Amino acid sequence: RLACERYGVDLVGGDTSASMTGLTISITCLGTAYESDIVYRNGAKETDLICVSGDLGAAYMGLQLLEREKDVYYKQIEAAKTDIERMAISQPDFSGREYLLERQMKPEARKDIIERLAEAGITPTAMMDVSDGLASELKHLCKQGNVGCRVYEERIPIDYLTAVTAEEFNMNLTTCALNGGEDYELLFTVPLTEHDRVAQLEDIKIIGHITRPDLGAALITRDGQEFLLKAQGWKEEE
Repeated sequence: RLACERYGVDLVGGDTSASMTGLTISITCLGTAYESDIVYRNGAKETDLICVSGDLGAAYMGLQLLEREKDVYYKQIEAAKTDIERMAISQPDFSGREYLLERQMKPEARKDIIERLAEAGITPTAMMDVSDGLASELKHLCKQGNVGCRVYEERIPIDYLTAVTAEEFNMNLTTCALNGGEDYELLFTVPLTEHDRVAQLEDIKIIGHITRPDLGAALITRDGQEFLLKAQGWKEEE
């Protein structure tokens, strides 16, 4: 209801049925837009700049926190079954990690970024949301636009709390940002001529550029090495 009120959405219909596997929610979202305002995935051109909103990897680290605390909680319950003295079950303490939990459990649609681009008079050439991870979405844009890309590791926006938590879990931070998913930020491309204007917009980061299709989709690491982007669900030839 909160999301519907915030974004002007009507919630209609609904049905319930029994399930043997737990709670499942299925939704259909319908909307309309002026044809001239619609940006598809297939419009990226060589030399276009690759941009992303917000920061990446936080939702995945929020999931790791929740999974860890759930495991600890159930272990306490099992221990309490055999030792009456240990019936006191401690609750998880997420203080200071609220941002990561919200990124996982309450993602926000980046309507503000769309409005910001419109106010600046910038029309992206291609756009999609980051739901399966940055690497996967970049490969989608490249495949559908028949282009390649180069993304720079040092430019990928990552929140400080995400970095600290990834270190705590002994996880590679760049991998979390590239493949964690569920960030629901916006990934889009703009013409090179828009560099100065898009660089001035708040909460938008230029992370790379579009190349010829034969160069493939690659990540340039902080030390200058080049690696083809790997994404779950993609075959090597894709």
